[in-house]
Amino acid sequence: MRVVKVLNTSIVLAKRNDNKEVIAMGKGIGFRSRPGDIINENEIEKVYVVENEGMSSDMTALMRETPEEYLILADEIISYAKQVLSRDLSENLYFSLTDHLHMAAKRFKSNITIQNRMLWEVQKFYPQEFLIGKQALKFIKDKLGLDLPEEEAANIAFHLVNAQQTEQNMSQVMMMTTTVKDILNIIRIHYGIELDTSSINYSRFLTHLQFFVQRLLENTMLQSKDDELLERISSKYPEESNCVSKINNYIGAKFERFMSDEERLYLIIHISRVMDRAH
Repeated sequence: MRVVKVLNTSIVLAKRNDNKEVIAMGKGIGFRSRPGDIINENEIEKVYVVENEGMSSDMTALMRETPEEYLILADEIISYAKQVLSRDLSENLYFSLTDHLHMAAKRFKSNITIQNRMLWEVQKFYPQEFLIGKQALKFIKDKLGLDLPEEEAANIAFHLVNAQQTEQNMSQVMMMTTTVKDILNIIRIHYGIELDTSSINYSRFLTHLQFFVQRLLENTMLQSKDDELLERISSKYPEESNCVSKINNYIGAKFERFMSDEERLYLIIHISRVMDRAH
């Protein structure tokens, strides 16, 4: 492995023998190194590789232009996330998160705020990832002196969720896509209308469906003992409750298990919101 560019004393952009560029990390790995130097393999502590070949040149070019503090910060957040989640994460996360942190800091310094409309859902459905995101905000404040808003914790959590999803094989990805499509078709047929796929409400609803189907496939559906709340919501939204029953029958037939009461509750509420704005 040879040095392409020294990013700081502990991080270098390097090229492997197969000519693939990677980010190599190690204490003192960049000290007195120059482009073309052979890296001592014993000094390498960590290597990040772009998994998507089509993105490789773009990502490594991006790393060349990114200030070193963001490269270090992303690695610290990922290391912390792996500890908390006790699982491997896609190596693409390093590149996407580094870029996100850099852009988020630029927006903050320019007083540009982008509201995360999925903040509540991320807190509810991915509490571990959200807490990691909040810890990441503390890292950012300590390292960069920037007090980013809570929405950024949810944005970071999204990156962590996506980094776990990439571990799924293609058959599961296809199953998720097909199941979401089938559920949307059940809703369209039930109400006899076409949903506005360009609306923010539809986008939010679609994200909820994707999260729900992921939990369904991983058999980690939300559980609750509050049966009365489901009954009250079902009475308040009988049409939506009827629609969710059809979806539940479809799920039972396809997966041989049914939705939990809490999953039914949230789906009724989400359908109510998206249909209220569709009429």
